[in-house]
Amino acid sequence: MSVPRLLHLSDLETIYDDPRRLARLAGAVDAARDDRTIVVGTGDTTALGALAFERGEGRAVARPFYEHVAPDADTLGNHEFDLGVDGALEWATTTPGAHLVANAAGDDRWNGIEPSTVVTCAGQRIGLIGIVHPETCELSGLDLDVEFTDPVQAVRMAVDRLGERDPDWLVVCSHAGPIDREIAAGTDVDVILGGHDHDEVCERVDGTLLARTEGGQAGTFQLVELDDRPGVTTRSIDDAQPVESVETTYRDLTAACGLTDELGRLAEPLDHPATVTLVADAYRTRGEADVGLVAAASVRSGLPATVTRGDVIGVVPFESRLHVHRLSGESLQAIAARCADSSSAIHGGLATAGLTAEYDAVPLVADEPIDPTATYRLGCMSYLTVVGAVPELDRDTLVESRGPQHEHVLAAVEDAVDDAHEYDR
Repeated sequence: MSVPRLLHLSDLETIYDDPRRLARLAGAVDAARDDRTIVVGTGDTTALGALAFERGEGRAVARPFYEHVAPDADTLGNHEFDLGVDGALEWATTTPGAHLVANAAGDDRWNGIEPSTVVTCAGQRIGLIGIVHPETCELSGLDLDVEFTDPVQAVRMAVDRLGERDPDWLVVCSHAGPIDREIAAGTDVDVILGGHDHDEVCERVDGTLLARTEGGQAGTFQLVELDDRPGVTTRSIDDAQPVESVETTYRDLTAACGLTDELGRLAEPLDHPATVTLVADAYRTRGEADVGLVAAASVRSGLPATVTRGDVIGVVPFESRLHVHRLSGESLQAIAARCADSSSAIHGGLATAGLTAEYDAVPLVADEPIDPTATYRLGCMSYLTVVGAVPELDRDTLVESRGPQHEHVLAAVEDAVDDAHEYDR
């Protein structure tokens, strides 16, 4: 007898900027879907990238793909809230599948959004529960006017309610990153499918299977077999047959926005760490600052050698502005210590340009020790100012806002392309 199977998608984000890879993902879902398989998402399944940034409909540019794959269930990731609660709810109530949220403090806006559902597959009843990251308000940098409650308690309550429907399996669709381990330890569920963090996870905590992909933007998805001991395999989309209609739709959209326009050729492709450094240096030089600072996770990918406008915007596809702060040397020393402390890992860790910060070493600016009595200029994405991720940066230290940050990164790449061209000559 066949057993139920879950196809797990998460954190699609910037894959919408690559029509061929998006079409392969659609093809992979089509190929795997059968009468024993249900498709579930764990948030950030809307578009986050150059295409969403440039198009008037923003995150909703994901709709054609989403309607093609038609998930059976999903939850809401923090990026679903980038346009506010109303934007997230509009998405959740007008796209296929049940969008589940068990840990939102209730008000009338959430009518129609259920905490859980039961789907019958291969003759078995699968109870699905949705969890939003409890720090979504802080992560968004917006005044969302909503409260997300403790995931562990929310799952317990949802499990109790589902008991009346006698499910064979209890599965949590979570966009809470490492909090999944707390949910596993504090509840009695069979499987937790996770999102938010982009590192692959396949482990058991107190008998509960935890599964997380690197994200659809990395070209992966997971298949979970619900048998006596549920197991997970991670699959690549690389060999999947692309869906022509999906590819055509998104090629037309990217071309119409000018995202396929070539800027030129870099001396070599840049991997993610090198691109993080390029962004930090763009904030430094374009902000006429001593130091550039960026959260590594805010830089979404590397850059190819032949670079387009879409490639660059997709690296930092945010409406943040370039903020310039004036800091005391003492405050900059504190930031340097934060950068050198890998255990803090704010938003994937903080990267710098113009500042050398290493564990158990004297921090340097322009190869000189920081003078605690001097003042320094620091350029960064306004997101760091707004969300309070770096306590030393606030409205009191802010001295300039220099326009959209992505324009400064574009200018830095254009300069790098010109330099590479001059070198070739």
